[in-house]
Amino acid sequence: MQYSNFPSIGKSISKLGFGLMRLPKLNENEEAIDRKEALRLIDLAMKAGVNYYDTAYFYHGGDSEAFVKEALSQYPRESFMLATKLPGTYMRDNNLTTAELFNGQLEKCGVDYFDFYLLHAVNRDIMPTFEADKSYEYLSEQKAQGKIKHLGFSYHGDLEFFLELIDKYKWDFVQLQINYYDWEAQNAKAYYEALEERNIPCIVMEPVRGGSLHALNDEARAVFDELGDASYASYALRYVAQLPNVLTVLSGMSTLEQVEDNLRTFEECKPLSETETQAVNKANVLFRKNFAIPCTDCRYCTEKCPAGVDIPACFKAYNEYNKTRNEADFKEKYLLIAEEKQAHNCINCKLCEKTCPQQIKISDKLRKIAEMNK
Repeated sequence: MQYSNFPSIGKSISKLGFGLMRLPKLNENEEAIDRKEALRLIDLAMKAGVNYYDTAYFYHGGDSEAFVKEALSQYPRESFMLATKLPGTYMRDNNLTTAELFNGQLEKCGVDYFDFYLLHAVNRDIMPTFEADKSYEYLSEQKAQGKIKHLGFSYHGDLEFFLELIDKYKWDFVQLQINYYDWEAQNAKAYYEALEERNIPCIVMEPVRGGSLHALNDEARAVFDELGDASYASYALRYVAQLPNVLTVLSGMSTLEQVEDNLRTFEECKPLSETETQAVNKANVLFRKNFAIPCTDCRYCTEKCPAGVDIPACFKAYNEYNKTRNEADFKEKYLLIAEEKQAHNCINCKLCEKTCPQQIKISDKLRKIAEMNK
């Protein structure tokens, strides 16, 4: 396992971080965690030297933090770093305070302190909620008391506000969505470079873009196949891991195969060669032509949908169709989604769009999918 050593952090952090948002589930269409299998994955990661674990209040319908207590309490506290996040939208919608949520999370996770604590999914809309409750000030007090070792935020918003935010407060780290697709397409490069200029360590989320940079399409996969038998995901992980200001790269691992593959990638995790870099760039161009909806399956949208539409499932079916243009195959896969969760149930309230980190015009996309299935 490769490790990062940043003077401002003071501890060796595994270059591969385990994201606990996509743990194995008992049922594909529900959020209940398959605890037996998930514990097996955590055990394998711990034995291989992965020491960074990232959860959040919302993950797995609120069960991920409780799972953390079950999974990590069997290990010495100093053997792992735990990160979780303050849910601003939940604060706002339920009139809760930072103190109530933070102390509840300590108890739920079964720890006395968090190694890394984040304001979650910050943007222009949610930051006023944090500021009204003086979240930064309260969390800074908890840091002074040793209940937080490093304070930061994850971000999904425009660059102008991001620059304002990183200069307004003192941050120990920032978590960003960075991958070779978003480097130019979503201007992730500018966000990353802003942190690098200020010596603020960066934690990478969605390095494989919700799995899409592993699935790819036939043309993009063929480019990597010419290089050898390494997984498509490994190139995406190495692309971001080689960035000098990256502290750790989070991967939401759902299967034993994914854990094993990622561990192989991070045994050495060499920077991409010139040939590999050229292949990544070529595959990116070929993939971008067929990538219809940039959904990462974070499921923030489904938490807000009053109609109960399974938005990520609808988008996944459509993206598969966009690769093949096989309408019969698309309809067959689309019909596997329960009728009450299909796109035509959308009521165009747009509540989902306010929480979408990718800023997708969800209602418009659902309308298009519904029209295809009339």
